Amino acid sequence: MDKLKFYITNRFILLIISVILFVGIHYLFTGSILPDTTTKNIWFYSGLFMLFFSILFIEPYYSSPKNVITNSIPLLLVYVSVKKSFTHNGLWVTTISIIGLLLIVSIVAIAISSDNESPDSTRNKISATLKNIAVFFGRGKIIYSFVFISVLILYKAEILTEVSDTYLFTMIILWGLVLIIDSQSLHNSFRREKRQLYSNAIGEIFGVQSKKIFLAKLFEDKGKSIRKFDIVKFKYSMQDSDEYAIAGIVFDTYLLNQEKWVKVLQLGTAEKDLVNYSKNIVYKVTEKEELKSLTTELNVENFVGVVIEKSTIGTIRFEYSKKTDDIQEGDLLELKIGKRRLFYQVISGSTEYEKLESKNETGFIEGEAIQLGEWQNDLLSFQKFGWVPAINTPIFKADTSNIQVQEYTYPDFKLGTIPNTQLPSVINLHEAVSHHLALLGVTGSGKSFLAREVIKSLLTDTNVICIDFTGEYKKDLEALKPSELIKVDGLDALEENFAEKHRKALNRQPDEELKLKKQIQGKLDEYVKHFIEGENNLGLFELPALSNTSFIIEFTQFFIESVFNYAKSNEGSRICLVLEEAHTIVPETNFLGDLGDYGSTKALVNKMSQIALQGRKYGVGLMVIAQRTANVSKTVLTQCNSIVCFQAFDETSFTFLGNYIGKDLVQALPNLKRYHAIVTGKAIRSNVPMIVNLERNEE
Repeated sequence: MDKLKFYITNRFILLIISVILFVGIHYLFTGSILPDTTTKNIWFYSGLFMLFFSILFIEPYYSSPKNVITNSIPLLLVYVSVKKSFTHNGLWVTTISIIGLLLIVSIVAIAISSDNESPDSTRNKISATLKNIAVFFGRGKIIYSFVFISVLILYKAEILTEVSDTYLFTMIILWGLVLIIDSQSLHNSFRREKRQLYSNAIGEIFGVQSKKIFLAKLFEDKGKSIRKFDIVKFKYSMQDSDEYAIAGIVFDTYLLNQEKWVKVLQLGTAEKDLVNYSKNIVYKVTEKEELKSLTTELNVENFVGVVIEKSTIGTIRFEYSKKTDDIQEGDLLELKIGKRRLFYQVISGSTEYEKLESKNETGFIEGEAIQLGEWQNDLLSFQKFGWVPAINTPIFKADTSNIQVQEYTYPDFKLGTIPNTQLPSVINLHEAVSHHLALLGVTGSGKSFLAREVIKSLLTDTNVICIDFTGEYKKDLEALKPSELIKVDGLDALEENFAEKHRKALNRQPDEELKLKKQIQGKLDEYVKHFIEGENNLGLFELPALSNTSFIIEFTQFFIESVFNYAKSNEGSRICLVLEEAHTIVPETNFLGDLGDYGSTKALVNKMSQIALQGRKYGVGLMVIAQRTANVSKTVLTQCNSIVCFQAFDETSFTFLGNYIGKDLVQALPNLKRYHAIVTGKAIRSNVPMIVNLERNEE
């Protein structure tokens, strides 16, 4: 049955059957295969044949006023030429009027139509209405039936004398059967499906900028109603399949040659109501449920922009375009390369101009983000990915709520989190101490705050000695009840010993000087041993009572030497020396002598440098806290394998830190918020520098 139905509904087969029936009927009644060539018969049979041919073959493609004009003009000319054949003048006037009216309606429909306006504009609505009237009354089924009937009326008497009533009646029956055929239900391999232009059509695709960016010219009456981030969908003529429509957003709008254009970015696909979509026409999604569904599916709220040229494996550049303008330096972005979910961190942004045709320009914001990589939950870190995303790859503000961070315990310590996420930046405090840790940044940026947090955690199994000439740590660490390593009641005697040692040195009495030095060192050895072997793991080294600055420097040198000597003699010790305001303890060569005695300061720097270079062997590590890298000994600072950089402004710091965190990320230092820092180094779980929010509630 299906096969029979296929053949019955084939227009070519029906056309052949109709012609055979006509020839057969004509031969049966007249004895001739073909009609004669008299005027009346040419008109009569021409009308009938054109009716067959139009309904069965032409009509499915007959959808334009141009077709009506093509058919109407020849008929109009013919009826004018045979006016004398009409005995009834009223019939001729009626015929001419109907054909002329169809011709005028068709011409007006074409004249007022505008390709630059949407289908639901007023002029295009009027044009469509006139077009429908012209096409309906001007199609072959009606116009050639009119010819057939008018000729039958005109030549009725002559036709009836030459053929029987039965023949004429049979022809009329054949005409009626042809009229009831639904041409739209017929098929052939060239059949074009009818498309309905929706009222939410906004423009037409005119080009492709890349694999995911399409350029569309808006209809004139739709320009004011289209905004960035409107969700649209369309079927593109070059897409792989008709089973889906491309779904995306209006990425940008701009004027070009006094016309409004949009860039449409593909973010996904849609499969709803596709039958009535005309190819290359862009439709705005307005139905509430579909709009809500696509907004969620395409992640429109978190869309940030697209990758642009000059991106590299380590750093991407992107054209910024976000519905809610809430991106800041340090925010985490994500994109996909294949099935990989890659994270990037915003480090800078700048304004740019894009040159268009006819000297038009449009502005946009260009952002820059460094690659952190794929998040490895088992490692609590990011792992780099070794390739660059394609141009126009969509970028989104990262949503990490679906990442369940695994638990971790000491010596792993949470420095902070990636801004606006729950992903932690974890540091191994054992490695941080053994390979030395530097906290750098301007006053008030958060160095001392973080230092206190780290110290609290280190007290689990590490002896922490804070060397502080400012006296602030005694107050800041009061809650932890630190031990004072130097007994105040013994300072006078020690100071006298130092003074006497200096006098012996001036009088060139090396033996006496050495004896006094051993006495001082022995006393400090007792202090250090008493502290390290005691119950309290936190000690303060402060010398506010000493009057001579050079004594402070030399005293500190002897104390550091005592700590180092103890560590050498006691394997398994774990000691962290915290150098607050490190430039006062280990200044750079250019600043030696600022605290008084050049020789004493240099000796202290040399001792600290020795610990920096060799301390790991004996379990002695440094936490260096400084405002400016320029003022701190580079021998000490370069041995710090883990760096936490808070806000900074000086070029010297930028130059030095550029070797650690990269020149691109250095640019972010002046703009860092309080308690935000760039972290990197051996002890940090992630192997890439990144901006971290270190803020937390103080206990």
